[in-house]
Order: sequence, then structure tokens, then C-alpha cells
Amino acid sequence: MREEDTFQDLSSLFAAEDRALEAKPFVDDVMGKVRRRSLVRRGVLLAVGGAGAVVAALQLPGLLGDWTMLDNTVVNTISSAQQQAGLLASTDPLWLGIAAVVGLCVAAVTALERT
Repeated sequence: MREEDTFQDLSSLFAAEDRALEAKPFVDDVMGKVRRRSLVRRGVLLAVGGAGAVVAALQLPGLLGDWTMLDNTVVNTISSAQQQAGLLASTDPLWLGIAAVVGLCVAAVTALERT
């Protein structure tokens, strides 16, 4: 009994340290940082990939127009799509904002969906 009383203060000190160093808060903190980085990486890749796709689409008529064997309907279709994309400048900004939010939501759901 006397031996237990002697080490009671020491064991309570170690118990307090063990409670302070629990693994769950540390794991949650590290995994939160990993998830944030992963989310940022996905967003950056999506934005850069989308910008690259737009730049590539704008280059297609000039690239394909040099081919003499290419059917003119493909070039006309791409040029028409490019002209229609130019009509976005005259569109109401509210609708453009709504379309951007919907596109962003669809992209987020697609990027974050796990099977």
C-alpha cells in the first residue's frame, strides 16, 4: 500500500502526458492537411486542364485548315462553334455566372466522387 502511494504522483503525471499525446487528434490534423492539399491539387489540375482544352480548341481551325484532304464541314463546324463562343460576350452576366456555378458544382462532384 505504501509503495502505491509513493508512485501515485508519478503515475498521474504519466497518465496526463498520455492523454495529451493521444493519436486521434494528431492523425486528424495530418489527414486534414493531406485532404486539403489533395483538394487544392485537384482544383488546380481541373482549372489548368480546362484552360489547356480551351486553348487547344481555339487552335484547331488553324491546324486543321492546312490539311487539303480534310472535309470542310469539320472546319466550318469548329469555326461556327468558335463564333458562337464569341456570343458569350453579349450574354447576360447573371446567366454566365449561373452556368459557371453549375459547371463548378458538376466538376466538384465528379472530382470528389469515390466509388
